[in-house]
Amino acid sequence: MLLLTLLSSVLANALSDTQTSYIGANMLEGEVDITFDAASSVNPAENPNSYSYFVGNTLYVGNEDSEGNSVDAIMEFFWFQSSIDRGSDFYVGIIKARSTPAMGQELYVGDWNDWDTQPVLSVEALSEDTRGAFRWEWSVPFESYGIDAYGQIQVGHQVGFGATAQGSAMTHGELPEGTNINGIPIAAEGDIQAKGFIGSDYKIQTQYDITLYEWDVYVNGRGDMMAWDTYLNLGARADQSAYHEYFLIVQVDEGETFNIEEINVLGNFDNSGWGDLNPWGNSEVGVTLSGLQISAPFYEAPEEEEDWTWEPSYEPSSEPAYEPSSEPSDEVVEQPEDSQDGDPGFEEVDLPEISNPNDSQEPVVSGCSTAGGMGTTGIALALVSLLVSSGRRKEQE
Repeated sequence: MLLLTLLSSVLANALSDTQTSYIGANMLEGEVDITFDAASSVNPAENPNSYSYFVGNTLYVGNEDSEGNSVDAIMEFFWFQSSIDRGSDFYVGIIKARSTPAMGQELYVGDWNDWDTQPVLSVEALSEDTRGAFRWEWSVPFESYGIDAYGQIQVGHQVGFGATAQGSAMTHGELPEGTNINGIPIAAEGDIQAKGFIGSDYKIQTQYDITLYEWDVYVNGRGDMMAWDTYLNLGARADQSAYHEYFLIVQVDEGETFNIEEINVLGNFDNSGWGDLNPWGNSEVGVTLSGLQISAPFYEAPEEEEDWTWEPSYEPSSEPAYEPSSEPSDEVVEQPEDSQDGDPGFEEVDLPEISNPNDSQEPVVSGCSTAGGMGTTGIALALVSLLVSSGRRKEQE
């Protein structure tokens, strides 16, 4: 029932493309949360061309011999955000490794001389740090297995650590006819290895394509070591790359840094030109990553969103600024008097009086005639004439 549940979970997630995705986990920042001291060749006297560098948060390592045979790996590390009741932090390292023979060279095949078989691809992690350990039962693959067939399939890995669900699974897509897994004929989609339960909230999953031929993967896991060795048993595809992905699970005391003394990635090639007829034509190429340190990133849980309510930035007075009178006022407000032309009245200003020489005469109603008296126009003309004559007298004087 468990295997069917895991399989349905994989199919429901529509893992139709090769990918690596994660939910509820943080990728560790390169050279901050994940650091290493150095990278060196497994045998520097023969293959000194090792390299190692970060591109963002992804670590690239590898090496190449004088013939052009190469071993390369891509590593990414994650920290789970789930609060597991174990007083510890959980990390997942995804190691994608590949060994590639040069043109005219081959991977090392041991079908004729099994007594000296060498892995075509090997990944090994070693640690002496007692603050943590490798969880070998959740590291994928966690058991040895082998596949015998010709063709190509998709392989999927899943790891999840949540408060209520924890587990890992290794699955496969539809297999070519005649494929055997651990000696058992397999035709439909299914799982290779499964353990525990995988929740949908906290998990990391990947899927990749591999070319099938007769090969075996041997797993050796302890608290201080995880090792995967892949062996090629047929030479039909010895001139092609060998590829595999591995999930390295680490459990560390909460808040502590974990040290991995070494991560070794290597491959073996046949440089003799005689194939199986020369069991001593092995060339080992690899890189050693030393002094790897893993620490939890700075993480602040998101605050729960609250309903936004506007609050004034000031403290309102306890007494109202204005209290309306409970009774209507009897006070009468005086309105300004209107002027003669109906406009509101203004403050009166005393104007200078103009003497009228004909004050004894009755004013004439018409302002246009000057026969019976001086109208407004006449007064203005008289003033202008008076001012002009006064100015002339001053000039004569």
